Amino acid sequence: KALERKYQQQMEQTIQDLRTQLAQTLRSELASEIRSELEREMRETMENEMQSRLEHHRRTLRERYDAELEKNVRERLGKEKEEWERQSQEERVLSRPEGANRAVDEAVTEAVEKERERARLEMMRVREGIKKVLERERKLMREQVKQATVQVREWVAKQREVQQQQQLL
Repeated sequence: KALERKYQQQMEQTIQDLRTQLAQTLRSELASEIRSELEREMRETMENEMQSRLEHHRRTLRERYDAELEKNVRERLGKEKEEWERQSQEERVLSRPEGANRAVDEAVTEAVEKERERARLEMMRVREGIKKVLERERKLMREQVKQATVQVREWVAKQREVQQQQQLL
């Protein structure tokens, strides 16, 4: 009976050791899977947030640009119209019968072209600014992901230590 108890205890100890070993293996595998999934989700979330901010920023800039362009064109057209109306009917008929309309059209076309060129240059500067902001935010996002990874690794290491301490007790 003593021999039988001894074998019984050894088998129970072996089973307990196998259970512990299996639990540790599963925990480490799950921890790495959880960590990689967490990192992927954080990266996706940050990228989506970045895209959302960029799109909002682009829309805002485009609305401002359109409003300013429309305002400038209206002001210039209004000034040209006022100038044209100031001339007396006789002066228009005598001095520039057919050429006056053409001159106004050319002046308006020239003003629109100048405004378009100015707006194109401004948009190029805005695009460059947006690129710089995006690069900065990407760097920040990478740093945040690195920090989160370090924190997750530290947490996993602490959990392992706690588990080992609990097993020793």
